[in-house]
Amino acid sequence: MLVRMNYKYEMFPTERQTQTLDSWLSICRQQYNSALLDKQRFYQKNKTGLSRTQLQKQQTADKQKIPLLKTVPSQPLQEVFFRLERAYKNFFEGRAHYPKLKKHKDYNSLTFTQFGIEKRHVKNKATSEVKVRAVRYAASLDESNHLLISKLGAVYINFHRPLEGKVKQVTIKRQGSRWFAIFSVEKHVNETVDFPMQSTGIDVGIQKFAVLSDGTTVENPKFLLKEEKKLKRAQKKHSRMKKGSSNWKKQRRKVQRLHIKVANQRRDFLHKLSYRLSKTYQFVFVEDLMIRNMVKNRHLAKAIHDAGWGAFGNMLDYKCNNNGGELVRIKPHYTSQDCSGCEARVKKSLSIRTHVCKLCGTILDRDHNAAINIEKAGLALLGLCPTA
Repeated sequence: MLVRMNYKYEMFPTERQTQTLDSWLSICRQQYNSALLDKQRFYQKNKTGLSRTQLQKQQTADKQKIPLLKTVPSQPLQEVFFRLERAYKNFFEGRAHYPKLKKHKDYNSLTFTQFGIEKRHVKNKATSEVKVRAVRYAASLDESNHLLISKLGAVYINFHRPLEGKVKQVTIKRQGSRWFAIFSVEKHVNETVDFPMQSTGIDVGIQKFAVLSDGTTVENPKFLLKEEKKLKRAQKKHSRMKKGSSNWKKQRRKVQRLHIKVANQRRDFLHKLSYRLSKTYQFVFVEDLMIRNMVKNRHLAKAIHDAGWGAFGNMLDYKCNNNGGELVRIKPHYTSQDCSGCEARVKKSLSIRTHVCKLCGTILDRDHNAAINIEKAGLALLGLCPTA
């Protein structure tokens, strides 16, 4: 099976290259904002939208008048309109709010939609002779395995793991004061894998991150809670400084580094856990939770975001597919209330953490009972029998 995967590596541009990349991001952000305003004005005047093709043609014409646009490779500039088109599509399909103007902190990446060296048939205009020539795209790897970018030069990348598959595109991302190259590759994955276990049900929570149907418990690391005191102190110090001053900028970077640290810790934990589960179980069953609605509860919102249920589900989904397994989402109704022993409905509030069934005598941890119900519902959905 052919799948699309991302490989992320840290890159180390020189000071001059960093300045160039920052200026490219600024120009692309201005193009995004300009295109958004153009679409709004055009719609108010003509009651119809500006298409991506029209915006790209307008940009080509603008390059003749604005020399600054020629300093940026054409692919990241053109890709700006793909982002805007996707933002509108997400809005109309109800997945996001209406697109807004991007601030400096909101636009942090450039995408080169073609990568590497490709052999092409090139025709000589004078002699009409056709020759096969190697054409290098705006982004590629050179002989020293450095990332070679048009109008920027070669940038050293720390390839801490092998880059497997055919690279289709590369995204350059600014994260605080660090830079990363994200390679999007196509690769074949093994579809026939021997799994140690057939299936499991997973109930995610706040006190415990996850409980499996066999009783295995995964504790919630609560990374944000652990760093909250430091973060609070740093933010308070930042708020008391004069906005725009050198010390204000230094303190802002410190706050940013703390947020990045928490995000990295959470991502690392989720990647390792989802990988282990996808390698162990052929079928993984989880609840299809409406997290967007759940975080409207102001008492639970921070804890839910800190746990990262949504990211965990996404990681588990693609890793199960890549390893030959399957993630199945089931309806979450009454998984905690129904008894896993006799299927009787035992109503209980969220504060009651133990499931006690008076009909069959089943006594289980609330989350363990829910995980068993999730696995049973998933197996019934697929028409499979539970294994001992």
